[in-house]
Amino acid sequence: MESNTGAAGADRPFADPPVALVAGASSGIGAAVARRLAARGSAVALVGRREAELKEVAESVRAAGGTALPLALDLAEPGAPAEAVAAAVAGLGPVGLLVCSAGAIRLAAVHETEERHWERQLRVNLTVPFLLAREVLPGMRERGCGWIVTIGSGVGCEVVPGSGGYGVSKHAVHRLTELVHEENRDFGVRAVTVAPGWVSTRLAARPSDLGVPEEDVLVPEDVADTVAWLLDRPARMSVGPLVRVEPSASRAAAGDAMTRHLTRTRAEGTGPAAKEAP
Repeated sequence: MESNTGAAGADRPFADPPVALVAGASSGIGAAVARRLAARGSAVALVGRREAELKEVAESVRAAGGTALPLALDLAEPGAPAEAVAAAVAGLGPVGLLVCSAGAIRLAAVHETEERHWERQLRVNLTVPFLLAREVLPGMRERGCGWIVTIGSGVGCEVVPGSGGYGVSKHAVHRLTELVHEENRDFGVRAVTVAPGWVSTRLAARPSDLGVPEEDVLVPEDVADTVAWLLDRPARMSVGPLVRVEPSASRAAAGDAMTRHLTRTRAEGTGPAAKEAP
């Protein structure tokens, strides 16, 4: 990406595809975004906890002619975000595009939320994006160009009973992105949150369980397409910093689906399972 005063002019966002680091890249939205960025020409550092799945994504990128560096790390561990950025820089070069897609979710009312679940969700959904951004921003500011894209949630834009630490942490990460945007926009660095509604991933409820047709729900590639569209905007143009992407059908609204899912699991006596994007 060129800054507004860059040699390529204000009509082009990038002079060359930037090196990308994608957190939570071994499945779902993160994997789809990583593949899309690689197809656009970016060398991609893939960060996630599940090594086998991460290697599968890396192999699919390479099979399509792209460059991928898998980094098996739990970003919630102390020092892991800095380690991930350092390894990406050493293996691929300075990070010009950061995508934060790692996520953790545990649905519960506030009074039913365990402290450990609260802490884990805030750590993965909010603190990890902060730590990753803190690592890459100095270099982006010095070079006069860069992108930070956070995968938020439509649930973070609404008050959804039972969303617990997930809803709070996603709302907070939206504000974090706004701060990063305002603090760095005059340095050629752009920050945006893509906040999708119901997406068919391992973190979400199965549409069939809630009587919703599968085709009504977004797929990870829809979010990847949105990220690619944002990257193609000219450097003079700012979009966001919050961009919502929702299913067209009202019956696939994320907040309503989350409430119904929580009600269903309570009725079955199973309780909502904790889930985490690798």
